[in-house]
Amino acid sequence: MIKRGDTIIEVILAVTIFSAVAVAALTLMNSGTAISQRSLETTLVRHQIDSQAEMLRFISSSTDPVFTEAWGSIKSKATSSPVTILDAETCPEVGGLNNPFVILPGGVNKLTVQNTFSGNPDTFARVTETSSQGISIQLAPISNIDGSVSAYDAYIQACWYGPGSSRPMTIGTIVRIYDSSN
Repeated sequence: MIKRGDTIIEVILAVTIFSAVAVAALTLMNSGTAISQRSLETTLVRHQIDSQAEMLRFISSSTDPVFTEAWGSIKSKATSSPVTILDAETCPEVGGLNNPFVILPGGVNKLTVQNTFSGNPDTFARVTETSSQGISIQLAPISNIDGSVSAYDAYIQACWYGPGSSRPMTIGTIVRIYDSSN
């Protein structure tokens, strides 16, 4: 009796099927990792935007001289035409925004209003103690019928390039801040 082994065609077919299954599994795992990374980045950036909104609300309502001076400085940056970046194909350049700023936390009774916007961040949009990367605030005044300003809309937005995407990820919100100093 002659023993027969597998033919070269059968071996090549088996290796091809195994390779296709392995590539499909690795692609699926890579896609899952990218989705979870984007989700994590979105959550972290949402927290950064929320903290900017809370600092703006606090500064605008504070009676502490440090914060009332900062609120005056912030109000001077108000522009009637803020630029939204939420529909952009690319994250904006530094000069593309109207009077952007960000509030840098610095500990108890200390903050810095930074007048710059440093465009594309390394990983995700965030604010550190020394800089803003991909997050900006633009302030727009809301006028009463008599022309006086009673509130401001703060356009807080973030733009960054997430993993596995050629389009930027963007998140933004608009916060109305009533001016208690008037």
